[in-house]
Amino acid sequence: MDISLKQEVIEMLALTFKADEINEIGVILFRKFDLHQVSGTRSTETVSSRRAATILVEYCMDRKGEISLLEFLIQIDDSVFLGRSVSVEGLETFLLKLSQYGFFYNPDKRRIVSGKDDPLDMKNWGALKEGKTYGMSVLSLDIVENSRLVKRYGSGKMKKLYASLWAFLRERLDAYNGRIWSWAGDGGLIAFAMKKHLVHSVKFAMEIQTLLILFNHDPSYPLKEPIQLRIGIDTGKVPFSFNTGEIISEVINCAAHLEKGVCLPGHIAVSFRVYESMGKGYADFFSSAGQFEGEETYLSIPLTHSIKEAEPVFS
Repeated sequence: MDISLKQEVIEMLALTFKADEINEIGVILFRKFDLHQVSGTRSTETVSSRRAATILVEYCMDRKGEISLLEFLIQIDDSVFLGRSVSVEGLETFLLKLSQYGFFYNPDKRRIVSGKDDPLDMKNWGALKEGKTYGMSVLSLDIVENSRLVKRYGSGKMKKLYASLWAFLRERLDAYNGRIWSWAGDGGLIAFAMKKHLVHSVKFAMEIQTLLILFNHDPSYPLKEPIQLRIGIDTGKVPFSFNTGEIISEVINCAAHLEKGVCLPGHIAVSFRVYESMGKGYADFFSSAGQFEGEETYLSIPLTHSIKEAEPVFS
């Protein structure tokens, strides 16, 4: 465990548990563990939570038991420990960072395992737990007039387009820590979690709409006309399930309704919750689109997707 991960584990323990609780964790992992004995302090001497956390983590590392400690923390998160409810502070963020080192928690095996999978394929970011609710932003996206395009160009060319669009989106998702939760060729749902999830969702949508002009004019582009996208975004609490296609959430419903009922081709439609929280710099790119389903909505400024439509920079 490198120094940055070590400090994060110490922080999680110190913020979540008292010194006597940390001692009990040590006893569970190592039957003869005694905080005072290990630290060389008298049994009557008070030990701070941070010092206790540091002692336990270093004790585990000396005995190659840090993985067992992490697995224990994951398993007791959102459960009862020593008679009280426990929510381990910063656990999801830590597990996300751990996944970047190639290690993930497998809920079926209840163990941390090494993996060679692309992190973008992990719909839970290697951190979210089944049945737990998290703050997220959800983006609904689809190709405008997809049915007409299929009739004009046929399924063969459209499959090539879908594959290219999938690759185009995935290439940019890594920078914004997004995950494709469902995909039906012509569109789907993309989720953003962890820190800055709302800003990441908005920046990703704006980047996709801006760079689509390059996608449409790539030499390998299979159609004779540019495609346009509609994007809807909402944010809020979402219950996580590994079967992401069956998650029932007002946030997901709202994002889909914004995309289909408010968004114009080439634009981004967002809820008031997204608009008020994205920050003025990004909000300047949006204007009111009026009420939809009883809520205020906002629409992005037009973005150009065809070189022929673009205005010259200099005249």
